[in-house]
Amino acid sequence: MKNWEEIKNHLIFNDSQMLNLINHYGEPNMLDNFDKSNLFDSLINSIISQQLSTRVARVIKSRLYSFEKIDQFTPKYFLNLKFNDMRSCGLSGAKCRYIKSIAGICFESPDFLNDLISKTDDQVIEELVNLNGVGEWTAQMFLMFGLNRIDIFAPNDVGLLNGIRHIYFDGEITNISEIQDVVKKWKPYRTIGSWYMWQVANSLQK
Repeated sequence: MKNWEEIKNHLIFNDSQMLNLINHYGEPNMLDNFDKSNLFDSLINSIISQQLSTRVARVIKSRLYSFEKIDQFTPKYFLNLKFNDMRSCGLSGAKCRYIKSIAGICFESPDFLNDLISKTDDQVIEELVNLNGVGEWTAQMFLMFGLNRIDIFAPNDVGLLNGIRHIYFDGEITNISEIQDVVKKWKPYRTIGSWYMWQVANSLQK
């Protein structure tokens, strides 16, 4: 990860909980794999993951990959994939329609997602939410995992909030202003802080 020592030192200095989390979960690998060819795959993964647990989303993705034994989604793949086959993998009808619509847009305009690389975070969100099936959360996941933006926070992510509440508030329900007080300590590395909260949330499900 680029500048990991700088990021780690910043988080530890500003947030007393981070030392134990970093020692326990190690260095995040989420920013090591930036690849323009994966942008469509990343966006589709974010749509699949909407309102699902990490485990269920992984199962659905694995089923979708298995039809042609691929390891990466492409627009052409979904344009050729039958609607009923997509549904049989566990996708809702709405998600199937969204994915096929976005596949059509990206097939007709191959540079659509690549053009987002040069845009600001707010501009990327503004562009993406115009697509059917893409809301702010999905755009934020794309910024984190597709474009590798390191200062993104998704305030409506249930797992992320659960991790924060467990570590900072003994599992108690908190309001968004209290959560923002925690998250601002991570700036300008809120994506990295979020990664640790997801690790905590996933451990609570085991």
